[in-house]
Amino acid sequence: MARTKSHSSNGEIADESRGKDGVNGIQSVSRALGILELFGAQRPALTASEIANLSGLNRATAYRFCQTLLSLGYLEETRPRTFRPGLKAVSLAQAALAAHELPDLARPYLSELRDATGETVNMALLDGAQIVYVSRLLNDSLLALRLFVGSRLPSTSSSMGRAMLAYLPDDEVERILDSGAVEAVTPKTITDRRRLMAELRRTRNRGYALNDEEIVLGVRGIAAPVFGVSGRPIAGINVSVAHELAPGEEKRLSTQVIEAADAISALAKQLAVDVG
Repeated sequence: MARTKSHSSNGEIADESRGKDGVNGIQSVSRALGILELFGAQRPALTASEIANLSGLNRATAYRFCQTLLSLGYLEETRPRTFRPGLKAVSLAQAALAAHELPDLARPYLSELRDATGETVNMALLDGAQIVYVSRLLNDSLLALRLFVGSRLPSTSSSMGRAMLAYLPDDEVERILDSGAVEAVTPKTITDRRRLMAELRRTRNRGYALNDEEIVLGVRGIAAPVFGVSGRPIAGINVSVAHELAPGEEKRLSTQVIEAADAISALAKQLAVDVG
C-alpha cells in the first residue's frame, strides 16, 4: 500500500499511513523532547518563532507544544512567547547527572570498605517503593546472589532502602508505603506497618539499618545513608554478609559503613551533588 501525505488543518504534514494513536503518541513525545533539546548554554531562552525555525515545526504547532511543556513545568515563559527550561527540566537533568556521578565519586570509598570488611559492598538509589542498585563490589561468598547494577529490591525490606527512608519525613514515607504493597520476601520480612515505622525510627536513632534475612535467607545487610547538599538522603550503601553475625560484628561493621557513608556525603556536599 502506497504511503500518502496530506496537510492537516493546522498546517502540519500528516502521514496518513501512521494514524494509530501509539505512533502519534511517540511522535508527539519525540517532538516535545526535541524542543527541550534546543536549549543549551548558547541558547538559554528561545522565542516561539525561533523554536519553530530550529525544530522544523510550523509556528502554531511549535507554540502548542511549548504551551503543553509550560503547563507541565518543563518550560517557563520569561516574556510573552519566549521560553526557557523550567524547574522540572532542570531537576530532571540534575538528577540524571548526579545519578551518574555518584557511583564514580563513591567508588574509592566503597572499594576501601570492601577491602576493610572483606564483605560485598553495594550502593543504591531510592526510587519510590524500590531501590535501584548503582554500584556492587562483590566478595566470593555472594557471587551466587543474582543482583546487578540496575537490579531493584523493595525499599521497605532492604537495608539500603530503610537507611534512606528513615531520614525522610513521616508523611513522605507513608506516601511511599501507600504506593507499593509491603510484601513478605522471606518469612523474616517485616510487613506490618507499625513494626516497619518502629524499625525506621530505630534506624534513625542508631544511624544505620539492619536487614536480618529479610531479602534472602542467610544474608544480612548493614546500611547507612548518603546525604546530598540539600541534607536529604540521596543514596544508601551497605555491606552484605552471608553468615550469622558474630558477637560485636554488627557494631564493627556498622561503624565502618557509617564512616564510609559520611565520607561520601561530605564529598557529595562539597561538589553540590544531589539526586531528586
